[in-house]
This record gives sequence, structure tokens and C-alpha cells, in this order.
Amino acid sequence: MGAVNLTRRHFALGAAALAATPVFARAAPLATGIDRLVRDPALAGGGRAIAMLTHAGAVDQRGRRAVDGAAEVLGSRLVALLSPEHGLTGHAGAGEAVDDARDAATGLPVLSLYGARRAPPDELLARIDTLLIDLQDIGLRPFTYAATMIDALRTAAAKGVRVVVLDRPNPLGGLAIDGPRPDPALISHVGALPLAFRHGMTLGEIARMIATREGLPATEVVACTGWSRSEGTRIFAPGRLPFVPPSPNLRRARAVLAYAATVLIEGTNLSEGRGTARPFETIGAPWCDGAALARAMNALHLPAVHFAPTRFTPTASKHAGQPCGGIRFTARDEPAYDPLLTGLSLIAAIRDLHAADFAFLPGERPFFDLLTGQTWIREALLAGEDPHAIKRRWQGDVDEFAAERRESLLY
Repeated sequence: MGAVNLTRRHFALGAAALAATPVFARAAPLATGIDRLVRDPALAGGGRAIAMLTHAGAVDQRGRRAVDGAAEVLGSRLVALLSPEHGLTGHAGAGEAVDDARDAATGLPVLSLYGARRAPPDELLARIDTLLIDLQDIGLRPFTYAATMIDALRTAAAKGVRVVVLDRPNPLGGLAIDGPRPDPALISHVGALPLAFRHGMTLGEIARMIATREGLPATEVVACTGWSRSEGTRIFAPGRLPFVPPSPNLRRARAVLAYAATVLIEGTNLSEGRGTARPFETIGAPWCDGAALARAMNALHLPAVHFAPTRFTPTASKHAGQPCGGIRFTARDEPAYDPLLTGLSLIAAIRDLHAADFAFLPGERPFFDLLTGQTWIREALLAGEDPHAIKRRWQGDVDEFAAERRESLLY
């Protein structure tokens, strides 16, 4: 496919722009939005005072932080930084409030959007005219970066501040969609947007879709070039895009694949491997029979995934300091892999093997329900419903979301 000149007009988030034919990228080489901005600073527009929402997980092709690339080409026009969950450095734990800070490399103030505030403060918006956003998302609704982006977009729009999203690939690819959309009664920061659980969109595409739904002013997207929607975690292969953990417990690209299934374990009384060398790839509990669980899971012949028994002692989070039995999770052959079916099947197998010990975490709004966006999935699992049947029940949501997202796609 030939190269396309991606101008502001292509990415204006208005009814006319979204009605236009989607813009497709070249086959190679891969360049993210920050790579393109560094080569052509005019893509940031003529803003005289610019803030940037970003984090350490957003890097260019050289492995350099996006903020350092932006600072190099924007100079004194870049006046402040904003950070999402885990902070600018990516070291804060899941759900941990992050304080404001100062970036040692650039000297710029860093205002946290995951602490006392969840959106850019009015005093910052009053002195900037442009907000750049560059975050490495992982393609699942419970990951909070898309919600933080949209909170920033809404607040900036209300103050007349221009927003430019520096886009980057979705490491779960852009083809597969799965899971329900959230019940409005279960909206939370791990389920803040009306997306399918696995949405198959980039952050730039999500910005386009939400702005259209909410009638927000135009947002611009500096699109990636050289990314195919079928690519998946191959974006992190040598010569493509360096992998920098987008959060402290996603330490390698394979963990992103595992997380797409085992994030559901966060809503249960099992350890999801926090406090081990392989978070989200290691699952278990003190009462879990890892050998029996591995046999049960492998007997299901789920596509492109294998389970091996293991023993581990987490140093943090659930069951810290307690020896645990469990499984080591390996996902492969991404096109065939079905993360949500795998995650549901894992919970169903543990439910059957350890009915007296297994439990979903309690609460007025159980965390599992916030993750999935629905109460009926937890209830169906407790009732012994087959995971394949559960998946069939949300197919209507998948079809509806697929139709709605179509006009917002860029690739």
C-alpha cells in the first residue's frame, strides 16, 4: 500500500473527519507518533506552551523516552509533564497514588493524574495551548491509560486546549475484539470507557471514537506508519520497537499476552504472581494443587497456550511470604490464542478443583465485576457455566462495538 500524507485534516475529530475513509499506514518501517514528531516537529503545530502526558513505557525506535525526544525538538515550548498510573518512571505499584514530582532529565514539573487529581488542573490548562499525549497501552479496557487519556482530553476540550495524540501500536493487535462492554453501574477507573474488554484499538483511535460519541472538539492524531493490525507483540521484535515495561509487573512482551487472560485473577483470592519474577505468567495460592491444575488446563486443549506446574513464594501482594502451588502460563501462536476464553477456563478449573478455598474478592462492587464490567460473568462462573457458553453470551456486545469503532480506525 502506498504512503499516505497524514495531515491534521485527516485526524480532526469532527463528524466530517470521522465520515471520511480510514487512513492506512505503510507496511514498513515502523514509526510511532513520537518518531514522526522528532523528524517533523511541525506535527505538534504552532503551540507556544505545550504540556505532555506520557511515561517511561512510551519510547521511540532508539529506546529513548518520548519525553526526551519531545524536549529535544520542542525546546522551551515544552513547559510541563503529566503522568498516568505508575507515574512517569513506571515504578509505582498498581493502584498506588502517585505524587507530583520533577523529571530529573528535563527539569520539568511532573503533575500526577493518578493521585489527588485525575485530570489536568485548571491552572496548567490556563497557561498552555497544546497537550501532547503519548502512552504505551496494551489493548485491554482494564488498563487505565486510555481512561486517563480521555479524562485529559475532556478537560482540555472544556478549556479550549488543543490535543495531539502521538499514536503507537496496540501490542495485542488490532483485529480481534472480545468481551462485553461495561454496565454503567460498574464504571470505574479499570472500566471507565464504553469499550469491549479487548478492543483492538490504538489510543489515537479510542480518542477519535470517544470524541465523536461525546461531541468533543477536534483532536489530532499523529499516526504510526508501518504497523499492521495483525502484528500483535511482534512490534517488540528486534528492529521494530524496543520493549519497555508499560507497568512494573509487565516485564516482557510475553507477559502482555499472559495478562490478557490472567488479569481476571486480580478479582480472585489467587496470587497473579505479583512479587515473583514472572507476574501474570505465574498463578497460584497456598492451597492450590499446581500439578492437578496444569493437567486440567492442558486437557482442555485451548489454542496456543500451555500450563506447567510450579511452586513459588510471592514477596508482595496476595499470599506474600507464603509458599504457593500453581501454574506457569505460556501463550504462543498469537493469532490462535484466545485470552478471555483462557482466563475464564482457568478460573472454572480452579473453581472445580478447589471449591472450598477459591473465592472472588468480596465488595459492594466486587473487583472481578469492575474488571469484566458485568456481574453476570462472575455469577455464571459460580454457577458452573461453561466458559464457551459465557463467551457466546457477550457476542452481541462484540458485534455492536465492532460496528461502532469502524469509522474511528486509522490503520
